[in-house]
Amino acid sequence: MANILVIDDDAFFREFLARLLAAEGHTAVRAATMAEAAARAGVEDFDLIFLDVRLPDGSGLDLLPRLRALPSEPEVVIITGAGDPDGAELAILSGAWDYIEKKASQEALRLACLRALRFREKKQDSLPVRRAGIIGSGPVMERTLRQMGRAARSQANVLLFGETGTGKELFARAIHENSPRSGADCVVVDCAGLTESIMARELFGHRRGAFTGASGDTPGLLARAHGGTLFLDEVSELSLEMQKGFLRLLESHTYRPLGENREIPVDFRLVCASNRDLLDMVAAGTFREDLFYRIRAVTLRLPPLRDILDELPELAEHHLTRICRTAKLPLKTLAPELVDLFTQYHWPGNVRELAHVLDALVAAAPLESELLPSHLPRDLRVHFVRSRVARGQREYDAGQPPAQALPETDGPGQGPATLEWNAYKHAAHARVERVYLETLSRASSGDVRAAMNLSGLSQSRLYGLLRKHGLRLSLSGGVR
Repeated sequence: MANILVIDDDAFFREFLARLLAAEGHTAVRAATMAEAAARAGVEDFDLIFLDVRLPDGSGLDLLPRLRALPSEPEVVIITGAGDPDGAELAILSGAWDYIEKKASQEALRLACLRALRFREKKQDSLPVRRAGIIGSGPVMERTLRQMGRAARSQANVLLFGETGTGKELFARAIHENSPRSGADCVVVDCAGLTESIMARELFGHRRGAFTGASGDTPGLLARAHGGTLFLDEVSELSLEMQKGFLRLLESHTYRPLGENREIPVDFRLVCASNRDLLDMVAAGTFREDLFYRIRAVTLRLPPLRDILDELPELAEHHLTRICRTAKLPLKTLAPELVDLFTQYHWPGNVRELAHVLDALVAAAPLESELLPSHLPRDLRVHFVRSRVARGQREYDAGQPPAQALPETDGPGQGPATLEWNAYKHAAHARVERVYLETLSRASSGDVRAAMNLSGLSQSRLYGLLRKHGLRLSLSGGVR
C-alpha cells in the first residue's frame, strides 16, 4: 500500500487522519512543522502528502512546490480548517491534487486519498519505461515492467527475487536507468564471491600506506556508487558478519576506507537480488531479520521462463539474432517443430539456459538458415525428448488419461468400448505407445538412428513397436 505523510500542527486531527489512513492499509508518517516535514521528505519516499495550510513555522502553500519536486513526485492534498477560495485556487495552480476542509466527513477524506492514489498509479503506468535489454511483450512481462517502473521512480530499496537465469541483473540495471540516479553509476557487487577481507578492500577502498604495497589512494566500489545505485547480487550469500556490516552501512550511509581515520558520507540507492527465499533464511537464523526489512521496501518477483512460454519465440529470436551477429553469420530461424519442443520443456535454467541451447544450435549448424531438432547436440535432444515424455507421463498419472490415450467408444454418448479392467488398460497403453512413437519420430526428424539414441530402444524393439501400430519412420519427419 501507499506511504503517506500527514503534515498538521493540530495533534488531534493529525492522529485522527493517520489512524484513518492506517485502517485503509497505508503507512502514515506524521509531521507537525514545515521543518520536520522537510526533514522526513528528504530521507523517505512518499506517494501522497496531506498538507495543512497554517503551520507554526510558515504557510504550507510555500512548502508545496518543494514537496512536488521531490524525486518520488508525491501527490499533495491541501487540508485547512477554514475555507479560503483564493487559497484553494492557489493550491491547485501550484500543483496540489485537491483542497479539502478538515470538517469534511471521514468518507470524503478517504475518497480524496483513494482518488489521488489511483491518479498517481495511472500516471506512473503511462510513463515510458526504458527496458535496458529486457525482452518480452506478454501480459506477465508487461505487468512486471510496470512494477519495475514504479519502483525505479522512487528512492526505496528494491529486492529482486527470482530463480537463476531470470535476468535479475538486467532488471537491476533497468531500475537504475529509469531512476533519477541514472546519470551516475550502477555498481554491481557479487556477494557470492565476497569474503570479509575482500569486502573491506573492494567496497571501502584504501589510503596510501594502509598496508604493504598500498602506494596510493584507491577508491572502493562505494565511492563509485555515490549518487547512483549499489546492486548486491545474490545477497543471500553474505555471511552473518558481513550482513552486520551492510546493516551498519545502510543505517549510517557512511564508511571508512582502510587507513582513513574519519567516516565518509555516501549516498546510494540499494537494489538487492536473491534466488533464495530470504524469509525462510530469517526463520532459519541464516539471514538477519533487521537487514531483511531494510532491503525489501519494494519486492519484485521475476517470472521463470516456464511461466511465460508464450514469450519464448520472441526471446529465442532476440538471442538467436545476437548470437548470429556476434559470430558474423547469416540470421537464422527456428523450425516450428523445434519451437514446439522448446515449449514442452521445463527450463530450470530459465532464459540463461535458453541462450546456451541456442549457442549450441548455431555452433552445430552454422550454415543452415533454419534450425531443426536434428541440429541439437545428441545429449540435448535426449534431454528435451525425455523431458517431454516424462511430462506427458506425469500428466497421465495425475488424473484421467488424455483423450488420445483413451480407448475408442462404442458410439456417441455410450462411453468406453469396454469397462473390463485388463482390456481397458491394454487399449490405453497402446494409445500411449502410439503417441510416444509419433512424438519420437518428429523429434528425430524421421532418422532411425537418432530415434534409437533418443529413446534408448534397440533397433529390433523400435521396429517391433512400429510394426505393432502399423507405422514406419519417414525421412520427411513424420510417421506413416
